[in-house]
Amino acid sequence: MATNTGKCFEPHDESKVKTPPENGKSVTFLNPRREQVMLVHADRYCRKGRVGCTDCFFEKDQRVADYIVSKPGLVDVVVELKGTDVMAAIEQISATIPVWMKHEHCTGKIGALIVSSKGASHPDIQTKFLLKQKHFKKQGIKLKHVTDPNPIFEFAVFV
Repeated sequence: MATNTGKCFEPHDESKVKTPPENGKSVTFLNPRREQVMLVHADRYCRKGRVGCTDCFFEKDQRVADYIVSKPGLVDVVVELKGTDVMAAIEQISATIPVWMKHEHCTGKIGALIVSSKGASHPDIQTKFLLKQKHFKKQGIKLKHVTDPNPIFEFAVFV
């Protein structure tokens, strides 16, 4: 795995690209052809005004998703590794997507993934989640939610 130097963009060409853990969770994306994949540290490093960062694009106090895992020419997956608040995760993803869509590295095809400790099991939350999922689908965005703390995905699932 490539070592992060504190910059927004971390290139990878391994067969498995794994996000650093957050809240005891991480996600692995399969990359069997070992093509270039870009891991964007959206929440931790990509903040405007951060010393030494020339490619930071999120506002300092903006709530954004943890990562964007970009497979150029295919899809960019916005990833939020959350404890239990699924609706807050959706808000963070919703705030991340329009900013990323304007970025020069955006592929134009977006997917979204929430990895949380609990599902959207409460009826009110489940209804809100399904409505948001439908809203994203109308925009061509596949939103997935899993409670496995270390899921493995192929990028094609989000296309």
